[in-house]
Amino acid sequence: MTTDYDLPSWFWDEDTTDADRSRWMTQDRCRRQARRQTMPSLEAMQRRVDRLERRIEARADTVDVEEYR
Repeated sequence: MTTDYDLPSWFWDEDTTDADRSRWMTQDRCRRQARRQTMPSLEAMQRRVDRLERRIEARADTVDVEEYR
């Protein structure tokens, strides 16, 4: 069976039940969805990081201010 899942080594063992496989697949889909989601707190943190990076780049010791006078 060809899938885009990175199946664990025990997935096709004889003692693995269909319920075990189904549970693992459901959990893996949940993990994938969680990685794709953006949360407000993550977006807020990214805005803070971006602003801090812009402020660092704009400091007088990192920019030649003679060009702007």
